[in-house]
Amino acid sequence: MFKDEIVVRFSECDSLGHVNNTNYFIYFEEARKELFQIFNPNLNISSWNLIVASTQCDYIREMSYAQKAYVYSWVSRLGTSSFTVEHAIRDEHNNWIARGRAILASFNFTERRSVPLTEEIKEKLLEYNEGPSGVPTLR
Repeated sequence: MFKDEIVVRFSECDSLGHVNNTNYFIYFEEARKELFQIFNPNLNISSWNLIVASTQCDYIREMSYAQKAYVYSWVSRLGTSSFTVEHAIRDEHNNWIARGRAILASFNFTERRSVPLTEEIKEKLLEYNEGPSGVPTLR
């Protein structure tokens, strides 16, 4: 499992005083950085080899400016060319804030098609297949 700390920035809040819903997807994406490095160790955009096929987020409780939280990410499913990454956000008081999921696919941008995950990549992804205890299920 990967764990990424975030602190809510002022610009991420909306006129209601809490984090705008679109920012949760940004938090999830940023938390996938270490996972991206399994596919692209230098995070070189010119040799990028992943695409997002689907995303989901369940909002459990609001977050507000300057609040500290942690994004947990883990791999829950491996397919032939795609895999599922689960996400959960918990605040510093252990309250669950959000729960998410992304389906990513190994992709060849030159050929414009998905490509099978290598056995080496699958083995590395399986090292991150456990989530935090007590995480809520997705709706």
